Amino acid sequence: MDKELDNFIIDAFKEIGSIGMGNATTSLSKMIEKRVQLNLSDARLFEPSAIIDMIPDSITMTGIMIPVRGDINGLVMLLFEFGNAVYLSNLLLQRIEHDDDPSIYESALLETGNIITGSYLGSLSSFLNLKIMHSVPDISLGPIKDILNKGISMMGDETANILNLETMFMVYSSE
Repeated sequence: MDKELDNFIIDAFKEIGSIGMGNATTSLSKMIEKRVQLNLSDARLFEPSAIIDMIPDSITMTGIMIPVRGDINGLVMLLFEFGNAVYLSNLLLQRIEHDDDPSIYESALLETGNIITGSYLGSLSSFLNLKIMHSVPDISLGPIKDILNKGISMMGDETANILNLETMFMVYSSE
């Protein structure tokens, strides 16, 4: 019974996530002036150690961590392979005059995290009639183990499982 309930809840999060990702797609597309497609390909519960085992230490990751408070408390974490994070931040900044200060690239990624998180949590809040607020995002670079450990410490080491909503971003070169 618990397994069926878990599967039902995960499917519900996946469906709500698809709606929220649709809203995020529109916002992101307008920001970079390119067609963007987000596909929510999988939703599963993982223990943190299982995620650490899936991504080798040799791969540098970028983690955007956004605390969530209200009727649901937790942490939204967006994970990108470092090269993909650089590509996305370059797309976001392509029409903005700036120097090569790394903080502006981080700022662009943090704002993207705010948009995606806000879209997802807005859908979740509407569908479940919950009050959910997200807080100031933080960014971290390095091996997945370090990023997850930082996220777990931000939550107070209370993490049993992580709900992973695997999403594929596709940016098309022409509008």
